[in-house]
Amino acid sequence: APKGSKKLKSTRKYFGHDEEPYTMDAKGKGNIGRYLNHCCAPNCFVQSVFVDTHDLRFHWVAFFSSCQIAAGAELNWDYQYVPGQLEGRELWCKCGAENCKGRLL
Repeated sequence: APKGSKKLKSTRKYFGHDEEPYTMDAKGKGNIGRYLNHCCAPNCFVQSVFVDTHDLRFHWVAFFSSCQIAAGAELNWDYQYVPGQLEGRELWCKCGAENCKGRLL
């Protein structure tokens, strides 16, 4: 790293050797954020927010608008999946955005 720059530490380093990462899945239960879908041209973005603690394992997930959003417009964000990252799985995007990537997984 260049002199004076700070090397970032992987969040995984804060977990113990026997701990598994926590996976959030709002498929069956969750708040209003579970209704935000993927779009290749999103109008929202997701950000980790620390409210109750500064422990990197216990952040809140918050959505923020990335542009002016008209009342009644669908809220969406980019899932940032990488096509091919899960072997044997394919998930096609149907967002309809002009810059649609076509494939999510």
